[in-house]
Amino acid sequence: MRGSEQPHVIGIAGPSGAGKSSLATRLAERVPGGGVVLALDAYYRDQRGVAEDAINVDVPGALDHVLLIDQVRAIARGLPIQQPIYDYATHSRAPVTRTVNPARYVIIEGLFALYWPEVRASLRTPVYLSLDHEACLARRVERDARERGRSRTAVVYQYERTVRPMYDLHVHPTRQHARLVLDASEPLDALVERLLAAIILS
Repeated sequence: MRGSEQPHVIGIAGPSGAGKSSLATRLAERVPGGGVVLALDAYYRDQRGVAEDAINVDVPGALDHVLLIDQVRAIARGLPIQQPIYDYATHSRAPVTRTVNPARYVIIEGLFALYWPEVRASLRTPVYLSLDHEACLARRVERDARERGRSRTAVVYQYERTVRPMYDLHVHPTRQHARLVLDASEPLDALVERLLAAIILS
């Protein structure tokens, strides 16, 4: 990225299980000039020592939004950031950070990518990835079993207790801020092509 050129910042929000991370990763590989992904999961607050049943990562307050906003503003100006690293296994932040350098395209992805006005102000292309609860739950069951060793019973319990109601309350209303709404049931490559076309026009 040329020093005088500010990144084109894209925000991808939507329900858990819709495929935001996959879309962001594939898009970063396809955008001209290169892209970097800024995952909001990295900004979860340290919750080590908190009982498992008391942890709710599906509310805006679960994220360190002050740090998030500060780092989004910085990388949108073309500055590198030191992003925290969150460990799902221990619900804690790692003692080290990772350097994220700006690229021609910066892709912010996560449940609350369109939630805070301060984050939205940095977005050139706000996107919402839509998928119904049944499909989201099926994807969550498969992902959490594969990546986190969780049982279907545990995933379904968490989904119905916190994921579904918090999505309805906090995430779905942010759809109104999207310039582009994509149907996550479509093939990933088709979604990428639609998003690339929208980026070129924005």
